[in-house]
Amino acid sequence: MAEGERDQVLAEFQAFTALEDIDTCIQILESNDWNLMRAVNSVMPGSDGGISPMAGDPPVSQFEDVSPPPYSASSPDNDNNVADTRNFFDASSASECYVAVPSTSNSSPKRRHAGGGPRPRILNFKVEYRDQNFYFSVGDNEQIGKVKELLSQKIGVPPDKQCLRGWSTRKARVEDDKILRELHLPKENTLFLLTPDIQNPTLVKPTCEIEMENLTEALNRTYALEIKFTENGAIQQYKLNMPGSKTIGEVKNDVYALTNLPARHQIWTGWPESAKNDDTMTIGCCGLNYPIHSLELTKANITARPKRIPPSEAVAEIEISDDDDEMNSIDDDMFDHEDIPSNRGRPTPLMPESVNDEVEALEHFTKEFRERYGETHPVFYVGSLENAIKEALNGKAKDRKLLAVYLHHDGSILSNVFCSQILCSESVVNYLSSNFITWAWDMTHETNCARLITMATRHFGNVVAGQMRCLKSEQLPMLLVISRARATNEVIDMIPGSLSLDELMTRLIHDSESFQQQQRIDIQEEEEREARETIRREQEEAFKESLAADRKKVEEQKLQQEMEIKKQEEEERQRREEEERKMAIQQSAALQIPDEPEENSEEPVARLRFRTPTGEVKLRRFRATEPLRNVLFYLTSEGFHIEDYKILTTFPRRDISQLDAMETLQDLRLYPQETLILEEK
Repeated sequence: MAEGERDQVLAEFQAFTALEDIDTCIQILESNDWNLMRAVNSVMPGSDGGISPMAGDPPVSQFEDVSPPPYSASSPDNDNNVADTRNFFDASSASECYVAVPSTSNSSPKRRHAGGGPRPRILNFKVEYRDQNFYFSVGDNEQIGKVKELLSQKIGVPPDKQCLRGWSTRKARVEDDKILRELHLPKENTLFLLTPDIQNPTLVKPTCEIEMENLTEALNRTYALEIKFTENGAIQQYKLNMPGSKTIGEVKNDVYALTNLPARHQIWTGWPESAKNDDTMTIGCCGLNYPIHSLELTKANITARPKRIPPSEAVAEIEISDDDDEMNSIDDDMFDHEDIPSNRGRPTPLMPESVNDEVEALEHFTKEFRERYGETHPVFYVGSLENAIKEALNGKAKDRKLLAVYLHHDGSILSNVFCSQILCSESVVNYLSSNFITWAWDMTHETNCARLITMATRHFGNVVAGQMRCLKSEQLPMLLVISRARATNEVIDMIPGSLSLDELMTRLIHDSESFQQQQRIDIQEEEEREARETIRREQEEAFKESLAADRKKVEEQKLQQEMEIKKQEEEERQRREEEERKMAIQQSAALQIPDEPEENSEEPVARLRFRTPTGEVKLRRFRATEPLRNVLFYLTSEGFHIEDYKILTTFPRRDISQLDAMETLQDLRLYPQETLILEEK
């Protein structure tokens, strides 16, 4: 592993575990081969290095190991980034769930699939299509048709129009019903998608081209950055003109040349939230205000910097002031305060102590949660637990959802890992938003814990409240899944925060499928009851409706005839006005067209051929120095209004009616001759 990657893993390990001793952290990471998740788990409370099981949960030894191996934060298969698991995980590929199978013998555990067969192997695919890459994962027990189906959901190309190339097999063509396991594919696969049956593939996803054009325009812009620099009470103003293609890191280095303040000591205010990666994020893509964006710059107040010391030497505290000339000579920038969040101060609690108003408490919880873990997080219901239950479970059967209650505790070392790596992963957030109403509570303070137990007693009964009362901080965080059965609220699952991402998704999907089975029964009963009530109301109203039916029919026919006459008159009037308007525009355009140059004119002449939608071809000469608008005036005078037609060049294909009308024909490459196609919009 490269030195920079180890520094990043060390920084994340310190942020998750709150351990400040550098040597201790390095020893723990080295003993776990620099695997972030395994190293974090090794320092969690519990006899085996993991979180102790909850009260009421069966011992781990009673179940077979059926969970897929989690992605390692430092594994090369995952590009050294835990977040890649969110990109590879696709809920649509989770139709085959992994479940715990009780062990029936003393033999060693076997990995079993929910269907009883061997556990499928997860294959990662990268599909290249028209300069774009698409990523997803599929079990090797699926057919190739599943790959095409997932790809169709991403790019809109039907599976029967897809031709995948790049399979690691000698066969030139592989059928869609072929099982992936039979191809003996590696874990990582790169495929190439061809669409020979689609004549114009740009119609598949026109939005991508629009976004690419907007991106190109943003990168070509010049942004004016107004920077207010404050140092020791003195304020200096700078105005820098920067191209949109410049990265934020390059901007900070340019500011360093002006202010003599290194980038690692710069504290900025005003960058958009998307401007997090200084090395790759350009100022044209991070959402700056155009053409002028205001920023504020101050100097970091650093009074001490930790320094890595070899294990053979004694540990000593080194106090370094802001004015120390040797500060810039420290090579290990991983200890800069910009890269590693400070663990010395206690974070702001997610929920204030002694909550009186549940709505205000949940608003505070959501705000602080977003500031800690970013914008991608579950949508927490802001309101009382009672209202959350009504919203999720007390409506019509078809509108009901499961209620997920997230219990947080800042005293648990697992909370930060679970929230940042699991709960806020894109797959979990999307699945919770689609299938659950999510309500949250912070149990860090005893007063808030007691209030939650009181609410649980009222809504879920004494058994659940007793289980909550026995929970310790080491057993949190936790997700409670609540359903409704026989007119009572029931906690159907208590999911601990020690699970991996795949295990959590498996539990959530299983709970959701069980709920949907009961929901279908409730919907059928509700529909039958509503049908009986509807029949009764219809029978009561049938006699009254029959008496008024004839009179109403006569009145409606008369009214409809009058409306048809008015509609025809209005359409005729609008048609005449539109014809008069277009004729006036044609006459006005004809007056603005300069005379056609002579055939033997010494001036450069552009000979344009216009092909109309009816197949007719019109020829017209223009001076090469004339602006494009004269061509538009000519077409308008011939009855081809720009608002109704596109004017397309043959190659490259472009609509010149959208170009600058004041540019000359020579500048637009319409000289010396060009064929233009008129196409109705």
